[in-house]
Amino acid sequence: MDESYNLKNKKKITREAIIGLGENSFKKNYYSELQTKLIDLERINSRTNALIATIPDILLISTGNGQITSLKSSSDKDFAVTHAIMQNDSVMTDLHKLIKQVMENKILSTYYFSLPFNDLLHYFEVRIQMSTFDEVLIMIRDMTERVSMENKLRDLAEKDHLTHLANRRYFEMELEKVNQQSIEQLIILLFDINGLKFINDTLGHLTGDQVIISASQIISQCFSSLGIASRIGGDEFGLIIKNEPPETIENALKNLNSELKSFNQLPDSTFKLSLSYGYSYHALGTVNTDFLFQEADNNMYQNKLLKESSTRNNLVKTLMKALEAKDYVTEGHTNRMDTLATLIGHTLHLPQNIMDRIQLLTKFHDIGKVGIPDSILKKPATLTIDEWKVMKTHCKIGERIANESSELKEISHLILKHHERWDGAGYPIGLAGNNIPIECRVLSIVDSYDAMTNDRPYRAALSPDTAIKEIISCSDAQFDPKLVTIFKQVITQHLRPQ
Repeated sequence: MDESYNLKNKKKITREAIIGLGENSFKKNYYSELQTKLIDLERINSRTNALIATIPDILLISTGNGQITSLKSSSDKDFAVTHAIMQNDSVMTDLHKLIKQVMENKILSTYYFSLPFNDLLHYFEVRIQMSTFDEVLIMIRDMTERVSMENKLRDLAEKDHLTHLANRRYFEMELEKVNQQSIEQLIILLFDINGLKFINDTLGHLTGDQVIISASQIISQCFSSLGIASRIGGDEFGLIIKNEPPETIENALKNLNSELKSFNQLPDSTFKLSLSYGYSYHALGTVNTDFLFQEADNNMYQNKLLKESSTRNNLVKTLMKALEAKDYVTEGHTNRMDTLATLIGHTLHLPQNIMDRIQLLTKFHDIGKVGIPDSILKKPATLTIDEWKVMKTHCKIGERIANESSELKEISHLILKHHERWDGAGYPIGLAGNNIPIECRVLSIVDSYDAMTNDRPYRAALSPDTAIKEIISCSDAQFDPKLVTIFKQVITQHLRPQ
């Protein structure tokens, strides 16, 4: 017998020996290519294992009887997710149905589901494919990050970043869907914020943004059950409402007015919110959304014209209350200035119309300070150069506010000029001498005197004597020298403590 069959000479069992290709095998010369094939198979198997290990998806295998097992060793996270999926009866019922269909039809099937996990709703995509060994491969991919990104991109495309309402693009897309369609009961409702530009010019755009947000919240609250509100312009909003009669809209608008009234009665409100609105109604037949939108827009602006004047006056009154709340100057400040200015005016024998303007000016000259941040207005230390530039804008802000009020329009130019100096070094225009209105020259003295003799955030009050000396020293520079002489006379005769 050949020695290859001699048990005494049997060598260690190897891959070659198993397939009959050992050193002592007589088959080696005839089947050497089998060893190469086997090495190739092992290489493929190694690659497959490495590929499975690097795939981030959960891989499962289902047998013909529906028993599902994992195809790879899972991380702790994958194991927890797999366990949560396997414990969900609804998901497993759907999977078993799909596995059965795949085994019958031999085609790829895709399935999507969501599942709460670790206090977050996760989204999954499942792909189910038949293998060649009567097994079904199940690949489960966590799509949460992708879905979240898609939602963010959709929000960027269809939502307004400030109010989080739908944007104009979304509104126009919805209009396009119904345009030239045969529809019953379609309403386009438009809103416009009254006086937003005025608020932006006086209180600043940050406050204006808050007005827009407040308006959007009230509109959403009153109309969310009827349609999706969209911000279609800087101060405009729109809704497309289906299958509702005009009576429903009228009732919702009454509710809106009640909400606005409640909002405007809040004690800490720094602005009054006013909305104009108008709508158009399509009862039956083919709808022309261009015509319907224009009709709603016309009705809104008709409503706006009725409210605009009263809105502006209400805003000015609100701003005055806001100034009283935020300014460090007490109510006694304006009363003391009025008394001193009146005495100076009578000594100058000024006519009544100028006296009336002086009295208004003593009360409203600083109304523009409502547009100055508290961090600057109430700063206890010296203002920086940039902060001082902001502070000086209160003259122009005050002028804009006064121009919007029928009561203050007459003194708007005086509010603008109340910080001009006799020597021309004042602001914001740089007027000098008699080019400065007499009302402003009088105010400059009485305002400075009262400011010096009362506490301010940045210093304690000066004595009346010190304040008078300071004003006299600034005669012919900051103040009209003629008025300084009269001021000294009035203080000595009427107001200076004896």
